[in-house]
Amino acid sequence: MKNLFLAVVIICLHISCENALEEVPKAIAAETFYKTEAEFEAAIYGAYRQLERGPFHRNYLLVNLSQVDYGVGRGSYSSTSNFQGLDPTNIDRTSNMWSYFYRSIRDVNLVIQEASGSDVEINATILNPLIAEAKFLRAFNYFHLVLNWGGIPLRTEDNISDPDLPRSSVEDVYAKIVEDLEFAEQYLPDDQSLAGRPIKMTAKTLLADVYLNMGSWQNSRDKALEVINSNKYQLINVSEPDDFYQIFGSNVLSTSEEIFYMKYNPLSPSSFTVMLHKDNRDYYYGNGAYAAYVPDSSENKTISEWDFQDLRRRFNLYNWDIGVGPKTLLYKKFTDPDQSLSCDYTVYRYADLLLIYAEADSRANGGPTADGMEKLNMIHRRGYGLDPNTPSIEDFNFADYTEETFIDLVLQERLYELFSEHKRFYDLRRTGRLKSTIKDVKGIDVADKQFLWPIPNIEYEYNNAIDPGSDQNPGY
Repeated sequence: MKNLFLAVVIICLHISCENALEEVPKAIAAETFYKTEAEFEAAIYGAYRQLERGPFHRNYLLVNLSQVDYGVGRGSYSSTSNFQGLDPTNIDRTSNMWSYFYRSIRDVNLVIQEASGSDVEINATILNPLIAEAKFLRAFNYFHLVLNWGGIPLRTEDNISDPDLPRSSVEDVYAKIVEDLEFAEQYLPDDQSLAGRPIKMTAKTLLADVYLNMGSWQNSRDKALEVINSNKYQLINVSEPDDFYQIFGSNVLSTSEEIFYMKYNPLSPSSFTVMLHKDNRDYYYGNGAYAAYVPDSSENKTISEWDFQDLRRRFNLYNWDIGVGPKTLLYKKFTDPDQSLSCDYTVYRYADLLLIYAEADSRANGGPTADGMEKLNMIHRRGYGLDPNTPSIEDFNFADYTEETFIDLVLQERLYELFSEHKRFYDLRRTGRLKSTIKDVKGIDVADKQFLWPIPNIEYEYNNAIDPGSDQNPGY
């Protein structure tokens, strides 16, 4: 069955309250729960549910696809493509994401808190992996919060009942994320019986990305290398563009590249594929909302410079003729021709991890190494339909690059490999290239307020420890 995990989630949550799911997802009451393994698991599944029905349902992807060099938003998403900050509609969207992230955090905080209770009926061998999963999810939530909002209230099992918490520093938030992930990588299992739940290597992958964004290059390199050396993942060979559908698509259960995805199925559908297509039943069964698109390559420097012999160029985009002027390009990596709305949301896959390693390895060593370049070349070869593990004429030579020009090469490969996977904005911002890239490609001067989303009004309404003036992000 496609994504059994999500089916279990729905069943478990219906035990709590069917109507609650229809209105606003709510946490399970601690007074009547958290005694057995099944109850702890059901509570953890609820934390996933907050993410899958919240930010990753569609808006996280759509807002990010509206603030990249290669694409623009359409309709109510279009203002974000001006790079002058968020308008009220998109502020509401990001505020909604904030709420879902914190609901997920509340759910796992309750799990962590109740796991220390005297009436818990399971032993440490079973309990510690559940706590580790809860801490992984808490770290995952906080990572996305700190990426998008900077310093934030740090809510844990110790202050779960206190609404008045000041914004913690970015450094303190990252310290908590690392602490949680170190516990998770120690106690998570090597494998899970249900697709979508994290394992040790999932925690290490997230930790590698966290360290990369912290600028802790050696730690990022080392964690990524642990995942690589585990031999748990491998790149799928391709020989033509549509072979990449072995990795993506509504009928793909899992692959050798999947590290961590948000899982969907017909019982718990996603809607981001609806937002990417228009009137093309090869890729989506209905009319589609066409909320983000790519301007024709003749008007788009980022796309026009992409080698058409790269299979990923032809795999990722298709023409849609709007009837007036140049053709528009739409995203086709995520498709749904069978009406299932079962496309999984790609968070981490092995190609991403290899490129994290390449970047961190170069930063840690003051320039590219043969090993770091080999990991990048594996991705590049596969993009041209070649064996990822065999040297080819398409290979780059690490001796031809400095530290900075190699980072440019990594960013280019991340652009092509992770196209439309919500990574581009953060890559450009992390490496200090956002303003220069958008100016070069679009001729737009990026406003500073584009870098972080505003702290939502809902937080100020019940949290008296932060001030809507002095504690707000710049420009809002």
